Amino acid sequence: MRFIIVGIIVIILASCGPSKPTSDISAQSAFETYVAALNQGDVVKAASYYDTADGFHWIERGHVQYETGAEAGKALMALQSGGGQSEMTLDNIRVAELTQNSALISSHFDFVMTSESGELQFAFDGWMTVGMVKREDGWKIAGGQTGPGLSD
Repeated sequence: MRFIIVGIIVIILASCGPSKPTSDISAQSAFETYVAALNQGDVVKAASYYDTADGFHWIERGHVQYETGAEAGKALMALQSGGGQSEMTLDNIRVAELTQNSALISSHFDFVMTSESGELQFAFDGWMTVGMVKREDGWKIAGGQTGPGLSD
């Protein structure tokens, strides 16, 4: 009888343990959708992932490159205005849930830009870290930074 009671207690305690948070999974999915939009040349969709709230900032090469999500979106559109195709691949994605409505995502990336004729314009790799926040209209990038990659 004791073993049955202990077994029931163990089952109850195990079912009350922490479950895998879903916010980090949905934040990662939003981040991957942002990258997929970039790869499809849909810079309008990609730019829609930048948060419009105060405090947005994006750091590149050691300084603040963009002060607002709108500035970052304009940069994406300028990149695509010359024609050609960009492709970003991600690997080693790491997600840390901060709260139910925020997460920190880091990933190594490779970025390649080719001309309309398919000639390589430039390529580089790096690490990107973005802070994601859940808003009424879905997950947004509240800010981010890129840094040197494996080839540096």
